[in-house]
Amino acid sequence: MEGKVYLKGCSERNSFVYGPVGKKWELMDETMNSEDWEGACVVDDVLYYHDCSGKAVLRAFDPKQRCWRVVNGLEEFLGAETAQSKWCDAVSYGEKKLALFFPKKHEGSKIICCAEIALERRQGGEIWGKMESCDVVVDDGVSELVKCVAVSV
Repeated sequence: MEGKVYLKGCSERNSFVYGPVGKKWELMDETMNSEDWEGACVVDDVLYYHDCSGKAVLRAFDPKQRCWRVVNGLEEFLGAETAQSKWCDAVSYGEKKLALFFPKKHEGSKIICCAEIALERRQGGEIWGKMESCDVVVDDGVSELVKCVAVSV
């Protein structure tokens, strides 16, 4: 975001930012550290992650406004489809879209699904999401993905 690299630490769970221009590492403030944004991605300079703790929601961090927001419009879908998921990985999927990968059980076996979510920023800073499609991508019982990444060639 903003031409910088953001990193979530493993042991202390602190957030760091690296500025390649000045070649400088900085510890992020408490706002960024207040969420456990594992499996996150960046779309249009905003960090998104699926919050698996408590109520299943998609959260967004805008570095300009320095605050976390809940992405509106996805409550019903996420509550029904991802509420029992122990992990979800978000991947940037083109302009104003992300793909959300998550495990679930279907007919007694474990599967991995991918939801394509369109994102829209509205006046006042609100961010809205719309689930455009959701499909099973792995249905052979393999449910241990290590990491999802977006690749541009």
